[in-house]
Amino acid sequence: MEAIIIFILILSLLILVHELGHFVSAIKLGVDVEEFAIGFPPKIFSWKRNGVKYSINWIPMGGFVKITGEQGEGQDDPKSFVNQPAWKKLIIISAGVFMNFVLAFVLLSIVFMVGFPQELTEDTIGKEIKDKNVVILQIAKDSPAEKAGLAIGDKILEVNGEVFESYEDVYTKLEFLRGEDIALVVRTGDDQEETYNLKHEILEEDGELMIGIGITETGIIDYGFFGSIAQGFKVTIAMIVGIVLALYHLVADLVTKGHLAAGFGGPVAVAVVTGQIVKLGFINIVYFAAILSINLGVINFFPFPALDGGRALFIIIQAITRKKLNEKVEAWIHNSGFIVLIFILVAVTLRDFKIYGAGIWNTVTSWFM
Repeated sequence: MEAIIIFILILSLLILVHELGHFVSAIKLGVDVEEFAIGFPPKIFSWKRNGVKYSINWIPMGGFVKITGEQGEGQDDPKSFVNQPAWKKLIIISAGVFMNFVLAFVLLSIVFMVGFPQELTEDTIGKEIKDKNVVILQIAKDSPAEKAGLAIGDKILEVNGEVFESYEDVYTKLEFLRGEDIALVVRTGDDQEETYNLKHEILEEDGELMIGIGITETGIIDYGFFGSIAQGFKVTIAMIVGIVLALYHLVADLVTKGHLAAGFGGPVAVAVVTGQIVKLGFINIVYFAAILSINLGVINFFPFPALDGGRALFIIIQAITRKKLNEKVEAWIHNSGFIVLIFILVAVTLRDFKIYGAGIWNTVTSWFM
């Protein structure tokens, strides 16, 4: 039950912050706003202030903002969205995405202030590091590690009774024990200490003996207050670039190969991952919310009809050509785009059910335990 509440809260926060961006920018630029709502109807209660209706609704999934003239109406109203210059329209349309990026930056800064376990690389040499751990990063399919029940994220505490300081020492010890019985003591994601008995096997023809794990070293780096803000900004930009590139390759594969990339998931996949993240603790939930906020912002600004990016593209085209597209035609294009997005969402959801299968049921049932 905890996981489903957190899933709804994260989704609501991301949508609400997005809509708040549209709302505040419209108000500041002198464009009339008819309604700002938290949640979706049916309505619990509402009030009116300075001509804006504020609503609290029963369905707790974010919210919405209704801007006058957003659908082409209010032709005679100078404060209608439809009568604003292109630069104002672009700011209002883009503000939701911008706010998602700002939210991600704030969340990531908090993550680094509190302390977030991350992989130690050459870039972290010389920094103050605490809570070092040797962590399982990869597990080969059908390997002794997978068969034994080891999981990605498990922390290696001992190998045959010995404690090691670095992942290089653990790797060397595991190599030395080829052909021998191995007792691996780990701390699992739910903070339980477990012992797994393993032995190297040949996983591929003419391959080497292995237990099938990839390991790395993690630790919590003390960035300090201002350093955490700088790191939050740096990681936010890196994530935006990474997700933009991933979306590009996703669309390219869809157009050229006719299928979605294996790693792409929809709401069901996000719900399943949320259930897993909740078990890792609060700071991981905050980090996950930051990633989702950036994803929402990038996808929403994709230049496709019905999305903010599609609407921005129409505004730019009209500003360049100085020709106004018929409102009914534009509305039809955006509505058609929305229908296509719904079909894609349904297809992705069905694929999620096919991929995760019993995992979805296990996650859902765990929500109520």
